[in-house]
Amino acid sequence: MVPGLLSAALTLCVIHPVRLDSEVGRRALPWLPPDLARQVVRHERDFDRGAAAAAAWPQTLHRPAAGRHGLEAAIRAQCERLAGALRSRAPFEEIVAGLGSLAHLTLDLGSPFATMGGADPHVAAFGTYMEQAAPRIPQVFYGQRRGMILAGSGGIDDLIRLRLHENASLGPIVVEDMDTVGGPTAWPRLDDRSSSFGAASLVLDHAVADFANLASWIWFHGGGLVPEISSAPGTLLVWRGEPQPREAPRTRLGFRQDGP
Repeated sequence: MVPGLLSAALTLCVIHPVRLDSEVGRRALPWLPPDLARQVVRHERDFDRGAAAAAAWPQTLHRPAAGRHGLEAAIRAQCERLAGALRSRAPFEEIVAGLGSLAHLTLDLGSPFATMGGADPHVAAFGTYMEQAAPRIPQVFYGQRRGMILAGSGGIDDLIRLRLHENASLGPIVVEDMDTVGGPTAWPRLDDRSSSFGAASLVLDHAVADFANLASWIWFHGGGLVPEISSAPGTLLVWRGEPQPREAPRTRLGFRQDGP
């Protein structure tokens, strides 16, 4: 068993600490379909188990590659796999574990260093800094992407392309910010007025919104009900207090029926 454990440890994702995956899942609770959110709460340990498993996946699955074996393909495949598992009535312990893995991939997607892997010391430093800063980052939701949720897998691809494009400029900003205070090892000198704190806020809040929308896509295409979250165009939603599932339109698990 020791060689196997050592091998897994050597391949752990270094783009961000796996403990942040639980933070993504926790913050997403109000924005998930309520019935699904309650399952995530009920199977919290399975969510963490799935996130830890994803962290040990091959490094190619944590980085964008625009091919069949990169991060984009991994996210799309995970969404399609989980939607199929819902349709076949798989145990919710496994569904939620799969969502934990998806949360890890979604946070990889939002990283300003997604394309760099772990060679640059700024990567690990920013991940550690983001984990330390998370309790002070406001819980902002960038909105439900209704069109993406109702679309086919092309909607997933559109979201992935948007996130990679929007976060491409954050990496150089973080590097310059850290180097100004003394380099990656000096990250504790960064305060909440720093560019790095702003970048950490964007990365975490975008990951929460992306995860909530991807999970909603899974729930909808697996046959579940996804209530609309209405908000005025261009507005952000802020959740105050401890995140928790919203009230559901019905008290039991609801699924759409195909056909009459």
